[in-house]
Amino acid sequence: MSELLQDIENFIDYITHQRLYSPRTIETYQKTLRKFLKGLPENPTRNDFQIASIRQFIWVLKTEEKLAPTSIGLHLACLKSFGKYMVRSHIITTNPAVRIPMPKKPKRLVSFLSQKDLNVEKFAESDTLSLPLLRARLLLEFIYGSGLRISECVSLTWESIDRTAEQVRVVGKGNKERIIPITHELQKCLTQYQFLLEQEKHPITIRGPVFVNKTGAAYNVRTLRLDIEHLLRSIGWEGKASPHVLRHSFATHLLENGADLLSVKEMLGHNSLSTTQVYTHVSAERLKKSFKKAHPRA
Repeated sequence: MSELLQDIENFIDYITHQRLYSPRTIETYQKTLRKFLKGLPENPTRNDFQIASIRQFIWVLKTEEKLAPTSIGLHLACLKSFGKYMVRSHIITTNPAVRIPMPKKPKRLVSFLSQKDLNVEKFAESDTLSLPLLRARLLLEFIYGSGLRISECVSLTWESIDRTAEQVRVVGKGNKERIIPITHELQKCLTQYQFLLEQEKHPITIRGPVFVNKTGAAYNVRTLRLDIEHLLRSIGWEGKASPHVLRHSFATHLLENGADLLSVKEMLGHNSLSTTQVYTHVSAERLKKSFKKAHPRA
């Protein structure tokens, strides 16, 4: 194995066991680095990790693969991270990737449902639902009601829910813990969901997963994504039907109803306030549309 290949293996081990990156990020980094290696000589050395080879890689992504600036940025971020690791490990003295600027992202408003779209009256009462339909409804309440990521729902355990204090404890990206309020609607769904799980003999343990199948294993992300897609289609939503759209809706509706940006940032588990600020742009755009439609001088 060449020295550069060994460095990459060590880097993946580092972000897995020391930095505790999410499995999805680790998989993305592995794919990116494998793709980068394809453009290098057969037995690449550390000298092949240089600004010229990185620029060539970015050029291929842009001209041959026709990737969007956002996707190219993710590939470049991986190489920057790998270069930073190499410098910190005293393998190289300078990180060649830092000399390449990140591509400019086009400004794009996030997609979300309106408050009317998600009115509770659009949904059937929880005590009338079968277990699969109730699972989808409970999932919606965790994502739209409390702003959880779909991956956080997969790893959610019963001990992380404090029904007396009406809050849920979540471990998110970078192993960062946050505590978020839960809604009365979620409480109702949870009571009925527990009842059906026990009735159908699904194993419930204090440290076990909330979204559990009959064998006691947690449902995977794909199954829960499909749950959300089917549920949103059933209420007549024709736009993008994904868990993230519900999370966007959670943040947007909080800001529309007067929540402060810092509180929303904490509930979403964002590291940077600038990540959360995209939702203020959404609200501002809607305000402009309302103004132009309603004001006689607009």
